[in-house]
Amino acid sequence: MEVPRIAVLALGASNTANICTGLVRAGGAPFAVRTPAELEGADALVIPGVANVAFLIDALDAAALREPVLRAIASGMPALGICAGFQLCFEGSDEAPGARGLGVLEGRVETLRARKLPHVGWNRVEPLAPDFAGGWAYFAHSFAVARGAREAVALTDHGERFVSAGRRENLLGVQFHPERSGAYGAALLEDFVRGAAVRC
Repeated sequence: MEVPRIAVLALGASNTANICTGLVRAGGAPFAVRTPAELEGADALVIPGVANVAFLIDALDAAALREPVLRAIASGMPALGICAGFQLCFEGSDEAPGARGLGVLEGRVETLRARKLPHVGWNRVEPLAPDFAGGWAYFAHSFAVARGAREAVALTDHGERFVSAGRRENLLGVQFHPERSGAYGAALLEDFVRGAAVRC
């Protein structure tokens, strides 16, 4: 089986290097993408995010990557959105009023209704779908998608229940950080890399 080439959007998110390290451990060959041309030939796509969503949207559009990313996802390429990268896949966010998300997933990202924000640390991911595993994961965020989102496959409770994982066809998004979530996160990245290897 060939090693899948995994495009990691280099939009200025601070977790990009850690995600690449996690993907290498999972058996993938990640590489940074800063231009549309660099996305060509990839077997899978990762949208990282420890950043303000408005910053990510501005960086995405400044690099003319919005349409190439949407085409890649529409083509069936396996894609993984992480934290703010997951939030970027929705239609919009309270963190960036007026800014337009990718709109691949339905709904809007809202401020968490919790006494303590940001939500930082370990919390339980509770699966809604039989083919999505639950476990303990590491979170760092103040915004999330409400529990009723159509594509939700897992929920987590912090003041209210929010979507900690969502999926639509070939796109999986997680609100937690698999690259910092021990064995649970490593298993998720391994599953993602295996899915990407099928396209090699």
